[in-house]
Amino acid sequence: MAFIIDAWDFNQQPASRVTDLTGKPVVGCWYHLERDTDGLEDWLKQADIPEPLIDAMTEEDTRPRFQRLKEGFVLLLRGVNLNQGAAPEDMLSLRILSYKGVIYTFRKRPFKAITHIRESLEKQDGPDDLNDFLVHLVEQLNLRIEDVIDAVEVKIEDMEAGGYDNTAVQQQEISKLHRRLLRLNRFVRPQLAALDKFTTESERSMDNEMHQWLLNERDTTQRLLEQIDLMLEQLWMQRELLQQAVAEKMNRNTYWLSVIAGVFLPLSFLTGVFGINIGGMPGVENEDAFEIFTYALIIIAVVEFLLLRRLRFW
Repeated sequence: MAFIIDAWDFNQQPASRVTDLTGKPVVGCWYHLERDTDGLEDWLKQADIPEPLIDAMTEEDTRPRFQRLKEGFVLLLRGVNLNQGAAPEDMLSLRILSYKGVIYTFRKRPFKAITHIRESLEKQDGPDDLNDFLVHLVEQLNLRIEDVIDAVEVKIEDMEAGGYDNTAVQQQEISKLHRRLLRLNRFVRPQLAALDKFTTESERSMDNEMHQWLLNERDTTQRLLEQIDLMLEQLWMQRELLQQAVAEKMNRNTYWLSVIAGVFLPLSFLTGVFGINIGGMPGVENEDAFEIFTYALIIIAVVEFLLLRRLRFW
């Protein structure tokens, strides 16, 4: 059964790996499944899972949500994509189905959060039961989202402290970070709503301590969302400051061009007048006329410079 990635039995402590996968799923077990592998749907049907639930677990595109069932629940979550060569903000879908005392998780690409839990179970240091497994899973998803958000926050802080010397590169970096946060916000916001409902419903099935741990993770998701919103505002402010710096730089350059043009305007007028090649021009017969004219232009330029400086043009 190539679609079964891993399976663990929580009916005993510590949890043990399920070795016999030929029969129906066993109550108290967790099955981690590859959702786009042949044979999965037939296996789920043999486990008496209704076809609408099978479709919900295997459909291509989903958003985080929680749905209470008569004999369990459906919880669709998202986690950051930490696979090699992937963009973390392209969040992966993790589908969780609790049905008749069995937990099923479905994925298309590997999850670091799931890998961590499987490794801890192998070391006999993992969750104690299925409720503990669910809390651990939400915790691991949040930890990896938090790592990505913290990395973005560091880049924003470096950008704020770095000045505005290279506006073109900074504009590209702001756009990149803004796009990353928007993609995270797209799934973290509905994920918070799903965890809200899940936390409320789980109060009846979890003991007080485990339910409190789940509440803590729900609060962590809330904090992550607020952090994303704050950083989006920071990026908007940073973009405005960057645009202001670009405008000031353009105004300063335009101002200096205007000053230079003002200095050279009378000089250009004089050189234009004395450049006319017609009879009657003064100094044509004088060998020192060019030298005298050049010194006169220099004196005029210096006088204009001092006059503009006295008038506080800069």
